[in-house]
Amino acid sequence: MMSWFSSPVYSRYWQHYRQAMAWRRRHQGAYRKAWEAAYGLAQQRRYADWQASGSDRSSSSSSNNDHAEDESSSDSDIECDVSNMEISEELRQYFAHTERHREELRRQQELEAEQQDSYVPADQDLRAVGRRSSAAPPAERPGERRAAEMKKLYGQDAAKIMAMEAAMQLVFDRNCDLKQPKYWPVIPLKL
Repeated sequence: MMSWFSSPVYSRYWQHYRQAMAWRRRHQGAYRKAWEAAYGLAQQRRYADWQASGSDRSSSSSSNNDHAEDESSSDSDIECDVSNMEISEELRQYFAHTERHREELRRQQELEAEQQDSYVPADQDLRAVGRRSSAAPPAERPGERRAAEMKKLYGQDAAKIMAMEAAMQLVFDRNCDLKQPKYWPVIPLKL
């Protein structure tokens, strides 16, 4: 009985797999030679588990054996000894840059969450959103800031202009109450 992975349909996959494994073995050999040239054989023992994993495997053309060996080995079996690891200044700078980036991303996500809270779906009444109340009393008298701005803009005619605006707003509100129009759907640019 033929296994599913030895089917001719997967031949191209296994060809690429064998090429990748051949490249890996060549890379391991080059890595080992570089270590021997730089540090000698004594320092190379630290990476013996990685070196041994490449030399134990045979380069046979049988794809079933290669596949079975890869399934049996696990990344969780690899242990890293970081007690002798040196932390360079570049690595410290990288960690600091990464931490700053994470903080900036967190702040941006908080701002987006606040904006999302203030978003009003198109099918809801905008006036209902404005009626949200809090338990705390207002910090200043209602309309005081607006009156100061209007006084600064229009001088002694500010009260007259505010009365005209209020009249127009009342007419609009009365017509909205009578006819209850549906708001035009507003589609956000961020989908």
